[in-house]
Amino acid sequence: MATAVRLRPRLRIRERLSRFSSIRIGGAVEAVVSLSSSEVFGDVLDMYHRGEIPGPLAFVGRGSNILFPDAGLGGTLVRFEHGDGGAGCRWLSDGQVEVDAGLSLPALARDAARRGVAGFEFFSGIPGTVGGAAVMNAGAGSGQWSDLCESVLVATGGGGHEILLPQDLKYGYRTSALLENRDRISHASEKNLPLTRAVVLSARLRGERGDPAECLARLASHLDYRRSTQPLDEPSLGSVFRNPSGGPPGYSAGRLIEESGMKGRSTGGVMVSPRHANFFVNTGGGKASEFLELMATVADAVQRTWGVILEPEVRVWNA
Repeated sequence: MATAVRLRPRLRIRERLSRFSSIRIGGAVEAVVSLSSSEVFGDVLDMYHRGEIPGPLAFVGRGSNILFPDAGLGGTLVRFEHGDGGAGCRWLSDGQVEVDAGLSLPALARDAARRGVAGFEFFSGIPGTVGGAAVMNAGAGSGQWSDLCESVLVATGGGGHEILLPQDLKYGYRTSALLENRDRISHASEKNLPLTRAVVLSARLRGERGDPAECLARLASHLDYRRSTQPLDEPSLGSVFRNPSGGPPGYSAGRLIEESGMKGRSTGGVMVSPRHANFFVNTGGGKASEFLELMATVADAVQRTWGVILEPEVRVWNA
């Protein structure tokens, strides 16, 4: 039997953050380390302690909902990434699967459908990774991460690993304890580690057994709908604002924005998508400052028109 090759993290110096964000915006970062598997996460910490990479460390997947600053970041960007093949999936039984943090959600959806495991189809149009989904409770119309999650394995600031159950994660609409409650995680100074919050390494999910043909048909239908209603072929960060709990019944953030006259509105190289008003697209040379200005303009228009305060869904990272 052939022995699997353990790939070390790949290090690159002085890269543009725009290369690692789905909206193609962001200045320079001192270093970038890419991990092909969560199993080599410890190598990154070793590199940090040996002085091979600068701190602080910032952990991302595909950068599908992160707005990086125009001025760039100090330290090192650590990226969890897999290809779109079957790597990063370990199927168990009865629809259970263990997935690495860097696995893309569309790849997971396709693999599940081919195996006849239902419930993962809504991931097909979400361009993020397992790690980001676990933190944000990512979802689409027919489901969300927490519907499938059984546990999440994280690295903590204390230098160890911890398995968190759904009750620990406190999932809500596009939020979790991993995003909101950092106090429960040991701080870096306690163990001389560069982690100030939990870092998702992998997760265990469970779907339901189904017919592969039916699963693939639902996946295709879901993806076709997303492609017809959202600008999936343009640089964006997905939904900019959370759907509000207030306002007219049944009105999404996108509908509130559109009916406030903001659809197609531009600031510099960033535009409210004509296809979906809750998506901002980079039309060429867009900047973080323009994205933020357009966010403020849109939010102000919605508040004046509807009396509704929109809350951001994208994560804005500061220098």
